[in-house]
Amino acid sequence: MNEYIIIAIPLLLGIIGFVCLLLGLFGYHPKKIRIHLTISGICFFLLFAYLIIGYIYLAPPSLLLNLF
Repeated sequence: MNEYIIIAIPLLLGIIGFVCLLLGLFGYHPKKIRIHLTISGICFFLLFAYLIIGYIYLAPPSLLLNLF
């Protein structure tokens, strides 16, 4: 995988999730608040999943044996 993509994916997910979180918390339209908070939750979940998968993918096998 290209090193720019490795940096760009979590950066974009973090920016989109944080902006949607702010719009959801400080918005004035109830339907849009729900949509923004849902998008924010999805982005942060994907960011967390990217972190966990990246750790498992990049960790040496000896570290993974200590987890179980």
